[in-house]
Amino acid sequence: MVSNYQLINVGEHATPVIVIDDFLPDAQSMVDVIAQSHRFEKKTDDFYPGVRSHAPDAYVAHLHHILPALFAELNGALVDISQPQLAMAQLSIANQHPSQLSPIQCIPHIDTQRDNEWALVHYLFCAPLGGTAFYRHKETGLERVNASQYHHYFSTLKRQATSVGLPAKAYINGDTAMFKQIACVEAQFNRALLYPANLLHSGCLPDDIDQTASHGRHLDIKHARLTANASILFN
Repeated sequence: MVSNYQLINVGEHATPVIVIDDFLPDAQSMVDVIAQSHRFEKKTDDFYPGVRSHAPDAYVAHLHHILPALFAELNGALVDISQPQLAMAQLSIANQHPSQLSPIQCIPHIDTQRDNEWALVHYLFCAPLGGTAFYRHKETGLERVNASQYHHYFSTLKRQATSVGLPAKAYINGDTAMFKQIACVEAQFNRALLYPANLLHSGCLPDDIDQTASHGRHLDIKHARLTANASILFN
């Protein structure tokens, strides 16, 4: 049985979001290991505003153990949730200065178009570096974007780049001309957040996030916005 979790519903469609405190036993020990042995690098195949590294094997094993138990416990409250399969797990540190952001990084995003994929973000920092917020696109009314809606949504964004204008070079932290914030979950050390991966979302990052960590092997973990991230697929 998984304890210390809360199921909340966000937006007009009451999309389920799961908040789990004390997600990992002795999380600080894992952070210490990461600081000593993990090298973080910028990836070129995604828009993440920071650096990535692989997740420790012990952490992946923990996910394989806890996720089936959690979703089995919640199966009666969630629709079409069965047989979770871990598709990806990695570590992330957000550290990109707002002036270096592209327009797509200044608005909420989705991780996938699939309805059967969930995302996990696990906060491994104590400093006030922001949690995760969820959004509705005002013109289309979309909060989740699946394959049938993808073309319409992104063609609307493209048109709005001219009609509304490009977003300011800043991390989104609340309502804008194009988006309405529908929920925000505060970060807390060793708190995990699970939600459908095609739900529009963004980290609530401060403007000085680039000063909280450095590149390379020697990271200031005490001040970095370190998270573990995973993708979970359901049959």
